[in-house]
Amino acid sequence: MKEADNTRLGMFQRHCFSFVIIVLLAVVQADIRAATITLSRPVALQAETVAHLEQVNTISASQWKLVVFGFTHCKDICPMSLANLSMLIKTATAEQIDISGIFVTIDPDRDTASILSDYTKSFGAGITYLRFEGEELERFKNAFEVEVIFYTKNAGNQTNYQVDHSTTAFLIDPAGRIRVIFDALKDAPDVARIFRDNRELFKS
Repeated sequence: MKEADNTRLGMFQRHCFSFVIIVLLAVVQADIRAATITLSRPVALQAETVAHLEQVNTISASQWKLVVFGFTHCKDICPMSLANLSMLIKTATAEQIDISGIFVTIDPDRDTASILSDYTKSFGAGITYLRFEGEELERFKNAFEVEVIFYTKNAGNQTNYQVDHSTTAFLIDPAGRIRVIFDALKDAPDVARIFRDNRELFKS
């Protein structure tokens, strides 16, 4: 990305992540670790959203999920986010926490199932994908308050457009409740400490 694009994207990410934090702090009590939020009152997802999450490679009813949004044409942000998810899955597995990672594409027009399969496999077997279109994608994004902006996408440009999106990631418990909210780029070490030190969270 060009320097100006990086600046704009950084501002966009901070704005969206701050927005999610402000909304959640208004309705739940939270234990804040840096920019990471561990919710003392989990946020239950809608039944439709939970059903979509459960259709992805769920091996057992006790499995936790790490969810992040992005697109495969992203040159740096999304690969870094998924590399962090891969690290977190390894950390959680070492702590005997049953967990998987889910990459949700915000760009289904370019991200086919085949492309997504190859892309997520490159980050490890513990990460898979979800792909929605149209209103179904909008409902799923809205469930997580994920913001997306497309630039220069129009009838004459259906391939070489830019997408900006929030980098907020979510740790979801086996009951389909959001337990931890964090920035996939910056806060992975903080979440890794939660896996190692907060054993009570994974017993609840």
